[in-house]
Amino acid sequence: MSTSPEINQLISEIKNETDILQKVKLLTQLSKTGEVKIKDIAAQLGVQSSYVCHLLRLKRLPEVVIDGYYSNTISLSHLFIISRIKDITKMVEVYENVLANSLTVKGTEEVVRDVLYGIKTKGDYLNREEKENFIQKITGIKKNLSLKIIQTRIKSKIILEIKGNLDNTSKEVRNLLKGFETAQKE
Repeated sequence: MSTSPEINQLISEIKNETDILQKVKLLTQLSKTGEVKIKDIAAQLGVQSSYVCHLLRLKRLPEVVIDGYYSNTISLSHLFIISRIKDITKMVEVYENVLANSLTVKGTEEVVRDVLYGIKTKGDYLNREEKENFIQKITGIKKNLSLKIIQTRIKSKIILEIKGNLDNTSKEVRNLLKGFETAQKE
């Protein structure tokens, strides 16, 4: 990647900047030149491109939220979480909720998750033993089956993999679907 002296100067300023929101302004200025891609900026700064994107997302925060950061009423982590919301009015509402209820970063994540996905965090994850027992029961049915269980706070996913050629795997999938239909009728 060839860069102009102006771009090199901006990258140097970004590296040396300690104020995170000033760093965001410099990153915005650099990304608007259109000459440098986010991944190249990240490489020059020695960070992941996703981090640069998270920083750039901070520029859409309303002033009241930014003032809360500078007055030390919320942390940088709070800023990153609140900036996930696209609607400015909802950002301010979440910010006010954080202040009114002295929400931790985790509490703020839960509020933002509710705003973004309409899902409240409640319940517990399956424990390791439950997962392993379930996986052993299912994979013990047939040798060509493997199972993976993934849980997040907003969804759970069961990945069932059947190994074999199309004839065999199609037959197994049909049998599984028939099993689900039978269970649903009962």
